[in-house]
Amino acid sequence: MKLKLIPKNEQELSKLFVILFPLVLILSSAVMFLKNSYFTFANLLPHNSVFNYGKLASIENQISFHLLIGVSLSLLFVYLLSKSLGRKMAMFPLAFLTLLGYLGLLFLNILINHSIISLFLTLIVFGLVGISTINVLAKKENTIFTSGQHIYGAVMMLFIASLVSRSSIDIYSDQLLISALSSSLINMSVIPILFMSAIYFLMTKALGATLYSKTLSSISFWGFLFLLPWTNFKYYYGSVLPNWLENVSIYLSLSLIIPLLAFVVNYIQTSQDNDGESQKLLSRLNFSMILFTITTTLHIASSFANLLPILGLTNFVYAIKFGYFSSLVIVVMSLILYLIPKLFGREVSYKTFDNLGLSGINFSLSLYFINNLIIGINSGYSWNAGANAGNPTIYGEGFQIQWELIGTNLMANTFISLLFFLSAVLYFITVIKSISSGAVTTVEEMVSS
Repeated sequence: MKLKLIPKNEQELSKLFVILFPLVLILSSAVMFLKNSYFTFANLLPHNSVFNYGKLASIENQISFHLLIGVSLSLLFVYLLSKSLGRKMAMFPLAFLTLLGYLGLLFLNILINHSIISLFLTLIVFGLVGISTINVLAKKENTIFTSGQHIYGAVMMLFIASLVSRSSIDIYSDQLLISALSSSLINMSVIPILFMSAIYFLMTKALGATLYSKTLSSISFWGFLFLLPWTNFKYYYGSVLPNWLENVSIYLSLSLIIPLLAFVVNYIQTSQDNDGESQKLLSRLNFSMILFTITTTLHIASSFANLLPILGLTNFVYAIKFGYFSSLVIVVMSLILYLIPKLFGREVSYKTFDNLGLSGINFSLSLYFINNLIIGINSGYSWNAGANAGNPTIYGEGFQIQWELIGTNLMANTFISLLFFLSAVLYFITVIKSISSGAVTTVEEMVSS
């Protein structure tokens, strides 16, 4: 296994992100487990300015929904963009420095949350937009390949999110609006679009299939791109946000059914045309697609008038965000296992040990997703029932009733996150073992300029 300090092409840089992703995944799962442990065993663990539930929840959010997503974006940007455009990446040295600077600032932002870092992050992402635009304009293909289109859309959304998050406003209602929009752009726009870019690549190139319909891919891309950023506001139902904005969010959320159906139909029809030699990859892609589809369906269903007052501002919102996150994690893991033979010339064995880590991540992520859905539904129902009965659930008897409903699930999160952490360690071992001692195979040729 050889990693060059200064890579000369996309393949060499992709090797760095192939190794970096499992490491950040371990870090994310470890902090998630630590955060949940400080909730379950609060009386047994030492507390200070860092090791407490609130601070660890903030750190976990930065690592999982920013740093890990940044590594995923970097891998997809470096490897898939040139493949999609049919040529070597233009301005590669600048892209290399930009991506390293982006990930470095994301990590620094976890340690030091300062406005200067936020400013530099915005400038770095703007540079990434410029590099991706130049590459799109310099494409050799007459029509941009679907994966590259999604990556470009995700980079644009990330830039808009970085601009929005830098807004300095004193009025609370405006602050809430900016926070909701920024969260929606990253968690419910960038992450799903990155997931779709990886899916389109793997279900065609990796499975040896032909894309069923370019029209359906365009409908799903533009539909999700323009609808998803607005769908987060509905969860602030009854807050200080304008009623018209909440209503628009509800109607646009219901409209998600159109791009979702286009995406699912395109995947089903395309994957049926596979070469039959990648059944393990196909099963992992199917699992991630099922999780993505369920998450989006629940996101749509929460718009109904009799459900929204119960689900808004609860763990249900976190579960939707986590569902999209889990889908992306699973598909990027699959992409990495596909790339190891292509980049390192080593085969992945898929022995019992390897399958244990992959299955453990799938199981723990889906279980964590379901558990938080249950917490959100039960807590929202108890809050509304208590408020209607004149018995608030934030103290006294009302709080005790609510705790009986969700206490077991909250404690279960600790043990599920522990399983996620252990599975992530096994996955990392699988990646390193395959790269260092897997059976030798042919390395993929570089894209011609």
